[in-house]
Amino acid sequence: MSEFDKLQMPFLTTEDEEYQMLIEVAELYQKLKQKTAEKRSGDATEIVIRNHLLDKKLNITLKPELMICGSNLSASRIDSLLLKPIVDPDRPTYKPHEVDTVIEVKNNCVANQSEKIIEKFDKIAKVSENFHYAVIILSERKGYTYEITEASLKNEKYRPFTLVSRKIYPRGGLYLKSNIIAMLNNNEMKKTGDWEKLIKYLKGK
Repeated sequence: MSEFDKLQMPFLTTEDEEYQMLIEVAELYQKLKQKTAEKRSGDATEIVIRNHLLDKKLNITLKPELMICGSNLSASRIDSLLLKPIVDPDRPTYKPHEVDTVIEVKNNCVANQSEKIIEKFDKIAKVSENFHYAVIILSERKGYTYEITEASLKNEKYRPFTLVSRKIYPRGGLYLKSNIIAMLNNNEMKKTGDWEKLIKYLKGK
């Protein structure tokens, strides 16, 4: 029995918001004109996740390239930020006291990703002890070698949220709507419940 089959989670349905995210990312991926597939994937996932967080009435930054003053990270290194109430979300730079949560967004997991996230978050943490952290992974296979987990991030403040657990990575990837639909029909995706946990986490601090 695979790790996926052992998961005590409901199968994903067309009514789930996570399924709509997968479809929206696939559609947007096909429209974007970035030079590399990795860049298209990253941008499409960030845009879709941002829009769904905004729908939850969260004060999420609107620009894709962000900097926290004093972090020594170049622009575009920070995916998204949850800001304190009334802070303008349409700016590229923020002071530490304006930031609530530093958000990293991934479509799926790749080699050495946890280590890179730790390095980034550790640098940002030097600016302020008051930041919270969230890593949002749209989908990944349970038990995958490079899966981003609480254990792989090695810091209880660095919180991972994997929205969809899938059994396979289909040929042609998750950027084809036909693949997503086929996986849904074959019961190869499960709803983890992390989307609801993420919203509660972002709203509850």
